[in-house]
Amino acid sequence: MSAVVRRCPNCGTTQTAPGECESCQEAEVRYYCPNHSPGRWLDGPACGECGARYGVEPPAPAPRPTPRPAPPPRRERTPPRPAPPLSPPPPPPPPPRERVEPRPRRPERPGDLLDELLRDARARSPAGLPSGWPGAPGAPEEASAPAPPAGGWLGRRTRAPRRGAPSLVGCLVRLVVVLVLLALLAVAALVGLVGGPFGAWVVDFGQSTGVVEGVPAQTERGVAAYEAGDYATAERELREAAQAYPRSGLALVYLARLKLRAGDEQQARELLRDAVTREPTSALAHRALGDLYYEAARRRALAGDTAAARPELLRARDHYERAILFNPNDALARGYYSCVMAALGDAPEAATRPDCAPVPAR
Repeated sequence: MSAVVRRCPNCGTTQTAPGECESCQEAEVRYYCPNHSPGRWLDGPACGECGARYGVEPPAPAPRPTPRPAPPPRRERTPPRPAPPLSPPPPPPPPPRERVEPRPRRPERPGDLLDELLRDARARSPAGLPSGWPGAPGAPEEASAPAPPAGGWLGRRTRAPRRGAPSLVGCLVRLVVVLVLLALLAVAALVGLVGGPFGAWVVDFGQSTGVVEGVPAQTERGVAAYEAGDYATAERELREAAQAYPRSGLALVYLARLKLRAGDEQQARELLRDAVTREPTSALAHRALGDLYYEAARRRALAGDTAAARPELLRARDHYERAILFNPNDALARGYYSCVMAALGDAPEAATRPDCAPVPAR
């Protein structure tokens, strides 16, 4: 049996301190009895069914007595075996055989084989050799035969070392690389010479694929319409820009501001989270998401739900820290970061600052 523990109902993390879960920061930890299948959530530090209590470990069970080992079985004595009879003496070793000298190995080359045959014929019966053979009676003196060429009578043809032929895959890869480089050089030359609409199209294509940095022109038109108060045009332009440029998060930030104006906070949160995912180094996207969490925390605190306000403050603190990291000159992010730290109790001197009001859409 185990003792009662404090566990988070959201992520299942066990901790010793009461209050909010330190791992996920999404819920308050509760008492949990692990002695049942499945475990049971308790309203107090004691389990009414098994009697387990928080912080009180059950006594360890007494060790079981070890049984005495059984005596080994008694072995029956076997009578001794009779000695084997005496074996007869071994037979005498065979007489040694005469050693036969191995015949010399015949050479493999034709010239050497012919010389050996001639030597054997002379040694056996020089008079019985056919007429005209070297060494036969009446035969002319042997002319000095030319030495066979190195490598045998037929000679060996020297082969040139083979060169490793390039593989087909390597040739295709080199060809593709060369074609891509030529295409890039041709596009760069056309942009430099022609410019105008063609150059703008190349830049726009590069921004849509993430190769070229900068704010797309369609996003700039949507931002200008938003600042001018033409929200219908702004929403149309920004929505098209968000679909055409999947690596840019600025259009999603202004779409979230339009959703906040319409009162749809949940949709604004999703848009800002997507913006942070697209551009993890965007200080504007992180500050906008931190503002949204800070406003939600203030509303929950004014309603008296401080337990639900703290997780929102922690999320706002994290995004303000990233906004300051990516843009140290962001005064708004620094100011609201100090407000969040004051609300968390880490900076009590900033609790009465007048600029800690709800964040307007900027």
